[in-house]
Amino acid sequence: MENRIKVVLADANENFRTMLQQTIENTGEFDVVGSAGDGAEAWKMIERERPQLVITDVILPELDGFALLDRMAKLPARPKTILVSAFYREQMVMQAMEQGAAYFMAKPCEAGSLLERMRQAVRNGETEEESPVALERLVTSIIHEVGVPAHIKGYQYVREAIILAVQDMDVINAVTKVLYPEVARRYNTTPSRVERAVRHAIETAWDRGDLETLQRYFGYTVSNTKGKPTNSEFIAMIADRIRLQSKGKIA
Repeated sequence: MENRIKVVLADANENFRTMLQQTIENTGEFDVVGSAGDGAEAWKMIERERPQLVITDVILPELDGFALLDRMAKLPARPKTILVSAFYREQMVMQAMEQGAAYFMAKPCEAGSLLERMRQAVRNGETEEESPVALERLVTSIIHEVGVPAHIKGYQYVREAIILAVQDMDVINAVTKVLYPEVARRYNTTPSRVERAVRHAIETAWDRGDLETLQRYFGYTVSNTKGKPTNSEFIAMIADRIRLQSKGKIA
């Protein structure tokens, strides 16, 4: 237990906290030393246990997530904090960042993405660009979450294209001349096959993906009138979100 990162969870939903605690502790990297359904109890646990990491909902009885951030700012060793909320507002994200939150994640958040954010927070915010393995893991988690099945060829091509776009967003402006040829080179195929496979992967995601998840990533694009995003839109939206997560620390 000594080498595990101490975590306190604060969420009014007991079932969510139980599920999250099991998921976190199953990694063997974290030790949940406190789990509370209200902010006042969470604060007592934080004072007593002095965790390295706090995961809290914004809306809590007694003390909300912002009040906890205020109190933790006065501690000698301030825990890294990840705020989660079903209510995503730009003003809320800005307030969280101004008060020192490491990341802000919209509910429901995919377990793999949350765990990666936890690891990054305790590594003092190491970005995906600094960690190729972390970037690949995050991209894999996201494309799985939006519904791209791992068994189709386009899955690998989409993942590689997004990673390239995160590393250099200029490739989005040269999809046919730069991006497809580079992915094709890495997989010993042709640019036209890459384009078709990526298109098939996106169509599959739209047919089988969860609507709420797709809306969270693609917003207005998910509608009967707008239809599916183009290949470049799909790649650009995910890549841009990852870059914002890294620089603006939203999730």
